[in-house]
Amino acid sequence: MSLEFDAASVRAVRIAAQALPAPRSPAIVGQIERSGYQRTLGGADAYVAVRARVPALQRGDLEALVSEGELAVTPAVRGCIYVVPRSETPLLLRIAAGLSESRDARDAERAGIRPGELDEVGDAVLAELRASGPLTTDKLRRTLSADVVRSLGDQGKRVGVSSTLPPSLRRLEFAGRISRLPVDGRLDHEKYEWRVADGDPLAQAELPDDPTALHSLLLAGFLDSAGVTTLSAFCKWSGLTKRDAKAALAVTDHETVMAAGLGDDAIAPTTIAKLANQSEKARDAVAFLPFEDNLIHLAGTVSAWVRPEFQDLEVPAWSNMRDGRETTRLGDAKHVRWRSILAEGRICGFWDYEPVEQQVVLSLFDPPSRATQERIDDLAADVTRFLRDDIGHGLSFSIDTDETLIRRCELLRGLET
Repeated sequence: MSLEFDAASVRAVRIAAQALPAPRSPAIVGQIERSGYQRTLGGADAYVAVRARVPALQRGDLEALVSEGELAVTPAVRGCIYVVPRSETPLLLRIAAGLSESRDARDAERAGIRPGELDEVGDAVLAELRASGPLTTDKLRRTLSADVVRSLGDQGKRVGVSSTLPPSLRRLEFAGRISRLPVDGRLDHEKYEWRVADGDPLAQAELPDDPTALHSLLLAGFLDSAGVTTLSAFCKWSGLTKRDAKAALAVTDHETVMAAGLGDDAIAPTTIAKLANQSEKARDAVAFLPFEDNLIHLAGTVSAWVRPEFQDLEVPAWSNMRDGRETTRLGDAKHVRWRSILAEGRICGFWDYEPVEQQVVLSLFDPPSRATQERIDDLAADVTRFLRDDIGHGLSFSIDTDETLIRRCELLRGLET
């Protein structure tokens, strides 16, 4: 018979799957392997996500692992950029290439790129990187002659491809021939240098050629990190079609479970019984999570983490976070721009960073016990020190500004519970 979970137990299993609460001395790479790929948004949130699972983490710890090659910054699902264990890079490059193949071919044709032209540009890029060492896209553009890198003019602009350099870099990266390194080693921006990859990581990985088998590997990892989930959530996260996801599920070891709120579609990894045994400890976790943390993102929406009596709470709409005049029910919100606070097995509040005061601001709409409140206060002070003294800012994503942070904190302080 299938295991059965009520809503609170579903949340507890997901917390356990996400490596929360963090152990005393966790290995950083191991925590990322367990909790899943960490999204880089051009802000501090990659650091915040890992630090929720590695409490003693300092900025340099994560950056050193990227510099040394234990972690990689790479395109993955939906073409988004993630910090991932090095061992996962070949799989994700193959997934990203497969998801974008038809679109890239269509864009190349519409932009007027000649057959074989990108291969010629790629050869020139590799030769320049071998001769000069790592270079940014801008430096490559300035270095390579106009005879090699061709402007695509208005025709290319209409497609969103300005020259032949970006798509050639994309092809080289997907093929594992070049890799990206953050400029200055920092993960809180979207500026990268390109370098020639060591060896052939795709060949060394011995990945299956069959797309369904490849998707099965992705799904298996997703299940391990999600704990209890649905195929629809996997499609939303991965960008795969439902048809491809169903085919992958048919060849992936998994368990079907009964889970409140998920209907008849709930699936789980084969380790679900072990995760269930850890669920009581998981309810003790307290964490300050970033925007789009895997704990919430793999479940679909924040509403799955909020108790029924708070689903009607009005929060600023995602589409209008600058002034906050438009609101939506928390239970209907696909995203909440505020960062979330996990405590006592649920999301009980939100937080953000006020840049003028240089401190964390929080609001608890579902107050926990006094003892847990004290832990939240201590953690708020710790996160404040980390963002202020180590990261140097609290920006969440690449187009975030101090002004938007200030406005979000104003709205957070005015949250009516």
